[in-house]
Amino acid sequence: NVFATDAMEFLMNPQVATLPLFLMMGSFAVAAGISTDIYRLAYAILGRIRGGLAYATVAGCAGFGAVSGSSVATAATFGRIALPEMEKRGYAPSFATGSVAAGGTLGALVPPSGAIILFALLTEESIATLFMAAIVPALLALLLYFAAITVVVRMNPQIATPAETDIEPILPALIRALPVIVLFTLVIGGLYGGIFTVTESAAVGAVGAFLLALSRGKLNPARFLSVMSETTATTALIYGLIFGALIFSFFVNLGGAPDFVARWIGDLDMSPIVILLFFILFYLALGAIMDSFAVMVITVPVVTPIIVGLGFDIYFWGVLMLIIVELGLITPPFGINLFVIKSLQPKVPLGQIMRGVLPFIAADVVKIALIIAFPAIVLWLPSTMR
Repeated sequence: NVFATDAMEFLMNPQVATLPLFLMMGSFAVAAGISTDIYRLAYAILGRIRGGLAYATVAGCAGFGAVSGSSVATAATFGRIALPEMEKRGYAPSFATGSVAAGGTLGALVPPSGAIILFALLTEESIATLFMAAIVPALLALLLYFAAITVVVRMNPQIATPAETDIEPILPALIRALPVIVLFTLVIGGLYGGIFTVTESAAVGAVGAFLLALSRGKLNPARFLSVMSETTATTALIYGLIFGALIFSFFVNLGGAPDFVARWIGDLDMSPIVILLFFILFYLALGAIMDSFAVMVITVPVVTPIIVGLGFDIYFWGVLMLIIVELGLITPPFGINLFVIKSLQPKVPLGQIMRGVLPFIAADVVKIALIIAFPAIVLWLPSTMR
């Protein structure tokens, strides 16, 4: 009875349609070859300084995340594009692989993001508000990663080649990437300005990415069916996880587990910040061994009511939790992105890849500290929505 009722209520929620539509948008965008366009533009802008390929890789990952919404997919896609270029130009393997692995974590933070949508569906909160809440933290993450690259290159200039001169002019690269920029601006700008609902925004993104792929001659019947089957399979997988989470949440609440844990935490007589730090360590450990979707499905029904009960805003917690789980993807020894990069660069020892991500982990720790100290980083932009 619980399965039938909760599953039906979930499927009747209009926001549910955003997930397959944004997944479709990402698949069509990949088919259109936008990852190369984004990378070329980022390199045309940033390649004129030492370590330019590393800057371009991180910026490209952020740009690609705006249409893919997946950390692992972003790391794998840019690993294939950027790592051969870095190897050819003599970048240190640890620095190159670390840049790609860390840049991949931006894929799930930059909206529209599948993980953000999942959190919103599990908590029955606004997807649009969560998207807006993630934008400033995503920009902060990009700037801190740039700072990490700058520090590493200045401390050890030999790990990256000097500024290059034979770089493509910015204007041609910008023209090539302009459709992607317009698509992202239309989807997120229309959502922020109140022109579209979140479902309409997702539909605009899916149709726009389809037209882009079609106009570039990248779609044939086989490729179109591949995109649709990929979207269907991923949607079915995620919906299956959510149905399980709904049943799990029902029985967890029926058993009184959140209330029990909340009372137990209350008896510890600790400040909310200290308890939040314990949860951060808990999520770091989970993120190192599990995908962000799985972590959310298992923990959100139990942990979120406790965090909200401590006085933290649910949108603040949703973005912070996602950042921590994504950090777990590059945290040694079990970070998933580390093994994705290792599969693309089998000659590079795993230890070197782990050393390469350490500066970016330090940048993420600074980012988490700033967000906890200044929650307005998350909450300011949603407060300005129409």
